[in-house]
Amino acid sequence: MITILHGGEQKKVPLMTEDDIAAIRDRYVKTLTPLFLPEDPISHDIVRYFASLLRIVGMEDAGWDPHLESRALFEDLNSLLQIDFPKNCFPASDLTTWRLGLLFYSHIVEMDAPYEVLTNLLRFRLGKGYSPNPYYMFLSEKEKNRNSRISPRRKIKILRELGNAAGIPVAELFDEFYNSDLRNAISHSDFTLTSENFRCRGGSGAWQAFSLPLARVNEVITKAKLFVGAFFGLDREARRIWGIHKHRAIPYDATYKGLMEVLVDRDDLLCGFKVHWPNNSESVYRRTADGIEMTNCMLDLKNATIQLMVGLYARKPGTFSPLVEELQPPVYTALEGAGHIPGWETQTDHAP
Repeated sequence: MITILHGGEQKKVPLMTEDDIAAIRDRYVKTLTPLFLPEDPISHDIVRYFASLLRIVGMEDAGWDPHLESRALFEDLNSLLQIDFPKNCFPASDLTTWRLGLLFYSHIVEMDAPYEVLTNLLRFRLGKGYSPNPYYMFLSEKEKNRNSRISPRRKIKILRELGNAAGIPVAELFDEFYNSDLRNAISHSDFTLTSENFRCRGGSGAWQAFSLPLARVNEVITKAKLFVGAFFGLDREARRIWGIHKHRAIPYDATYKGLMEVLVDRDDLLCGFKVHWPNNSESVYRRTADGIEMTNCMLDLKNATIQLMVGLYARKPGTFSPLVEELQPPVYTALEGAGHIPGWETQTDHAP
């Protein structure tokens, strides 16, 4: 229970128990795990899977990734929510905590990354490729011609269609905390808080006025926080697991004999990939806080994939690869992390 003092009146608002919270967190993680850690990351092209995790959008310099700012904002808000606010500065400190929680909730349901990453991971599972705008192919012609962005409700509808096809109830998780009326009231600053309720006037005429018990508001805020925590946690875990394979050459393309190297950041988390081709060329994608490196690869929106450029073809190729001249040995660039030069014939394992 939490006690709210408002206008001299004390009210107790029931909160979710620790057991309730743990059970919900475990269920969210269990539902999303098959998307972040698929049993088969190869058959539909592992580059598309990596693209979904890394949110490939093209080249950028530092300071253009709103996902990083959202992470920092969540950390700030979460820290503030743990503070006992001094009464001399915050006379209605209980309500201050609720107000911060509403800002937290609003940012969670508005931020693009969870919708985009989950939509692309579902597309990957269904063999529908990758796109930086993963919703476009599912929109009507009228929607495609609009300049405005689609709403969270429309994104959830697309997630529901894909989730039903994949047998993974992703949209049902959003159903547990996404409330369009609550979202609009916060976004349009059209609400008040009392000791018992969240109230919205519904515009100047109050013809769409509604109220929600604070116990329900607490539930949706808590579930939203648990959801985004599960999302961030699985994103990090997937990139940690792939980071274990750094400094290795993994056979990627059996025809051209490309060898893939997993690139990692300072925390040894997957941040990109490099495909070493046997004609001494490379295809590289890397996303860090310093920006995006994208060399010899490009978005192919028409075919919903990432095209890798292989450099010059052999004028008279041998049997090893179309990129290697007849009777000539393959020439690979050195592995970035290890420094040694890989060879196709020495690779016996494939991407896990």
